[in-house]
Amino acid sequence: MSDGKLAVARLPPLQGTRRDPYGKNKLESLSGQPYRLNGKVHPLPPPKSLRPYVDTKAGEVDTWPAHASGLALASSSAAMLSRNKSLVIVNEGEEGGGKAPIIPKPRFLEQLQSFLSKELNALGVTDVSPSDLRLQAHREVFEYLIEDFKTYKPLLAAIKNEYEMMLAFQRQQIRQLEPLKQMLVTVSEQCDQKIMGLREDERQEVSNMKAENRRLYAKISAMANEQRDLQEQVNRLQENLREEHQKYRDECDARKLLVADINDLRYQQEDYLASKQTATEEEVAEDPVMLKIALKKARDDEKAASVRLAEMVANYGDVIPRRDFEALEKKYKELEEQSEITQGDFRKLQAEHNALLEVQNQVTGQRDQFYLELANLKRSSTPRPDWEKCGDHVNGGAEHWKEVSEGKSSNELVDVLIQEISAGAGGSEYGGAEYFDGQGTDETVPVYLRFDGPVRNRRLGKRDTLLMIQDVWREKSAADSEKPDDEVRTKMGDFLHTYLQRRFPTPQMVAEWAYNLDDACQRYAAQDDAINLFWNVLVEEADEEIYHEQLRMMHTLLTELTKADVEQGNLGKLDRELFRSTLASALLSIDDEALAAVVQAAETELEEKDMQEVDYKNLFTEDDEGKTGPFLNEVKRWAQQQKEKYIADIKQQLGDASQVTVEEMRQAVMAADQAIDPQDLEWYVMWTFGVDSPEGLAEAQPLDVSRVVERLQNGGLRRGGKKD
Repeated sequence: MSDGKLAVARLPPLQGTRRDPYGKNKLESLSGQPYRLNGKVHPLPPPKSLRPYVDTKAGEVDTWPAHASGLALASSSAAMLSRNKSLVIVNEGEEGGGKAPIIPKPRFLEQLQSFLSKELNALGVTDVSPSDLRLQAHREVFEYLIEDFKTYKPLLAAIKNEYEMMLAFQRQQIRQLEPLKQMLVTVSEQCDQKIMGLREDERQEVSNMKAENRRLYAKISAMANEQRDLQEQVNRLQENLREEHQKYRDECDARKLLVADINDLRYQQEDYLASKQTATEEEVAEDPVMLKIALKKARDDEKAASVRLAEMVANYGDVIPRRDFEALEKKYKELEEQSEITQGDFRKLQAEHNALLEVQNQVTGQRDQFYLELANLKRSSTPRPDWEKCGDHVNGGAEHWKEVSEGKSSNELVDVLIQEISAGAGGSEYGGAEYFDGQGTDETVPVYLRFDGPVRNRRLGKRDTLLMIQDVWREKSAADSEKPDDEVRTKMGDFLHTYLQRRFPTPQMVAEWAYNLDDACQRYAAQDDAINLFWNVLVEEADEEIYHEQLRMMHTLLTELTKADVEQGNLGKLDRELFRSTLASALLSIDDEALAAVVQAAETELEEKDMQEVDYKNLFTEDDEGKTGPFLNEVKRWAQQQKEKYIADIKQQLGDASQVTVEEMRQAVMAADQAIDPQDLEWYVMWTFGVDSPEGLAEAQPLDVSRVVERLQNGGLRRGGKKD
């Protein structure tokens, strides 16, 4: 090195750098095999356009970049790396160093980079981010690169295949995890619902504890006021006691003084009497001077005694008797004991109050924590559906939807919505209409349906129908109970009209509810026994006594079970064998098989297998729709079977007759049930022939046997005694 100076320069280009022999500076037109990605077709240049024309030998790689070996070194130069990793050329023979020329990139590399840039611009994915389009463009460039290098092609192809296999595997894993993601979302929603339910329960508990806390605060305040009043009374009594004690002491001292004075006076009187007696004995022998002296002395003593007596009256006039003092002292001790008890209760209440304050602080902390969690869940959870929007799409409008959806959960609202959609699709002759046509006011029309003009169709649901029927039965039973025993019950149609008039103010509303109830009974009669019975009674196809007979049977059964419970000590439960025997005595003519079915129904309802004690009162409950449990349903089923057997016996007594007269009907019933009550016999015959009074039986026409059986099945029949 001359003069010790360094020159920074790039390596000179290699000698014999290959040029493009064909003079092509640009890629050929995109006339190669196209490919499709995301529904778009992307053309590619032919493979030969990407093959470098400078490499004629397989596996030969251009020497580049230039800073590594692209500069020619003079014989007197040396290459070394600087601190910033740049190549430094040290020229030993130069004063000042100049930069060596930089060789261009290899042609094949420029073509690949140009092709990649054009592809990325054409696909609109120039930004560096994960994208299938960018991956496809780089994949094509990599394939061209592999195709060109024959020597490294197997290794590069193997590397590429490994990457492709891993990408395919990752995509397969993603597809497999997609259902798990959906399931995770579902589980998350279920957990959210459970959390909301728990929070709702805890919210109710917190409100109850707050109410209890307020009640205890009020109780403590009342007891504190009472304690203050008692303390004031004690203070007042203590003050009175001090005053009375002072009076007692004064009275006691005055009494002692008075006793002493009385004794002195007694002694003086005795002395006086003794001296007087002596004077009388001496009589004339007394000296007048001595008498004057004695008289003067007596007057002085009398004057002194009067003064002392006045002084004692003045000093001891306000002293109370000892018995009053003892009574006051006793009362004071009682009040003092009560005060101590009250103070003990107050200390206990104060301790309980402090404990409640601690509990309230804990509950308040939990409430605040739950509130924060609720706020977070509200921000992150799925919003609740707006159920009020359904009112614009169901039949009956928003008012009807509000009536049927009030107080129901989301699951119940879904059922109500399905029911409303099903009801709107049809179901009766009025089901699809918005209004009913009034049947007029003719006498042939039932009284509750007499109306002219259109009537709005409310499309009553099954639950609303059952609730209204239960209310009608309840009102009618109350009205019939006020009538005399010998008076006939009001017909259901007439009572329904009266009931609707009493409940709704306008004739339009009365007719609207009457027509809707009539329509709902026709639609649901085949689905529910209670609606079917009410409908048949309403159209006078069934006897109202059927309903009352069921109530009497359940009341009798409950009475017998309660009586057996009272005999056992009124424990509220019956032994299994006692329960079974009571059922057998209450349900006449029940066989062992039917009795076992009833007992099994009771076990099912109480959810106890092989129970030893029966909580019989829980078997006689019903919901707001009037539906009973499995036990009473089984009892009703048994009663219906007994009724059918009774009707079969009556039919057998009628024989092969095609028509039945009143007398034949009476004889058949008496033969089938010899223990029947005469009034029940007359009622059964009157119901069968459709007359309202015994006088009408004389004009009744014979009926077919099938009609007689049908009337008996719809009547309130029951066997008067056990079957022989």
